[in-house]
Amino acid sequence: MELRGTVRFRFRSPEHDVDVLLEGDSKWVASLREELGLAGEVGIVQPLAARMVDSDEPEPESATGEDEEFFEELPLPEEAVLPGPPPDPSRIPPVLRVIGSLDVDSSITELGGRERSDPNIPAIIEVLDEVQDEIEPLKDNLSGNPLAEAWIQLLLTLVVREHGHTSLPVSLIAEAVSERINLHGIDLDIFLDRLWTMGRLERIYGGVETQYAPNPSWLEAQ
Repeated sequence: MELRGTVRFRFRSPEHDVDVLLEGDSKWVASLREELGLAGEVGIVQPLAARMVDSDEPEPESATGEDEEFFEELPLPEEAVLPGPPPDPSRIPPVLRVIGSLDVDSSITELGGRERSDPNIPAIIEVLDEVQDEIEPLKDNLSGNPLAEAWIQLLLTLVVREHGHTSLPVSLIAEAVSERINLHGIDLDIFLDRLWTMGRLERIYGGVETQYAPNPSWLEAQ
């Protein structure tokens, strides 16, 4: 009789600081024990998924066959054919640019955009004076002061569309509309912060002072 299947072999010799643990097929474990000189009555063999059979009992055949590999290489798929003519890189014109050579202002002008210029606050104030009787509060009253919001919206619209700037410092906002909306100093800062919290303005840090930029969708609000 012999043991076939998965077994575990353990040998310890504390005085020689030796600890051997082998786990696997019984024949493989037996061959390693012989190589290590641990065959015979040395150590303990524990069956894990093994059974005692007659020595002359044939080994069970593998489900995949003895002459077949367990894993067969899968056939490669046929090469995919792309629609249209084959690509021709020579027909693509090379575009070479030197880093830093792009003139943004001139490119915007070529596309029909306005040249960027410094906001002329006195001139903007004159425009605001001309439309003072026409300005109406925004229909959305979430800010708590729709008339003040309408004035700031008009101011930033002029700055963006007439001067090509995307933001304006708090001091220039105050110079242009503080008297019209009756908000000065900390009161104006609180109102601008409220519009920023609502997502209608973007706050920009850096430079001499904080600036605010309008959300494009807010500029179209009525």
